Amino acid sequence: MPSSLRDKLKWLDPFTYVDVFVLPKVNPYNKEWLNWVVYIVFAFLFAFIAYSLLGFLLGTPSPLVIVVSGSMEPTLYRGDVAVLQGVSGEGLNVPLIEWGAQDISNASLADLAALSMEGGGETKIAFKNGQSILVPRIGTGDIVVYFAPHKGIEIIHRAVAKVHANGKYYVLTKGDNNWALDQDCGVVSSGLPTIQGSPFFTQKPCASPHLVGLDQVKGRVVLRVPWIGNIKLLLLDDVPSLIVSCMRGSCAV
Repeated sequence: MPSSLRDKLKWLDPFTYVDVFVLPKVNPYNKEWLNWVVYIVFAFLFAFIAYSLLGFLLGTPSPLVIVVSGSMEPTLYRGDVAVLQGVSGEGLNVPLIEWGAQDISNASLADLAALSMEGGGETKIAFKNGQSILVPRIGTGDIVVYFAPHKGIEIIHRAVAKVHANGKYYVLTKGDNNWALDQDCGVVSSGLPTIQGSPFFTQKPCASPHLVGLDQVKGRVVLRVPWIGNIKLLLLDDVPSLIVSCMRGSCAV
């Protein structure tokens, strides 16, 4: 490669600007430890800028999400990184249920429909307005990430239906490796906050006592990058959990 071209291409590396414009002023005596501090600070800065720019281009504040469980296997595995794109209710690729002008923001799935298991692991959702859909064991609709306030976490599961009610969209979701829908909670009642902080009591354990409002949806998955999220899970989740377990005397190898 000609040296002139190499000199031009180096300006594509953001750290070239750090070397040329920042380090001479911050570290005029070229102390190695200070160089490392500056590089680390700018590495985080460049990563934040790149993440924010990616989110702007994809229309979502959370463009990258690491899969932390096996609930979406065999479609997504723990440690995969999912690339998200913002999505509208109209653009969500799942069956549509029209519900009219009723406000269902605080309705449970049991308030709106009856569930039954069919042959082959399919779930039949018979809505009280006369519409019904069959949810296959592993669906083909968009995979979405949504915030579940009931648990205080983000969940990456497949959308299986969308309900249009009172001018708003709501989503039903399910993990490909789960038998039950996230909203299959049975009867949901309100009460004092539990030890987990949720003000709702559910007849059955579930991820989301109410339908997922579109404002809770961070985006849909448009790309899967396998395994690279395991680095973060190992360093920040698995190892600390192992250390805590060992400190409590329940460490086993």
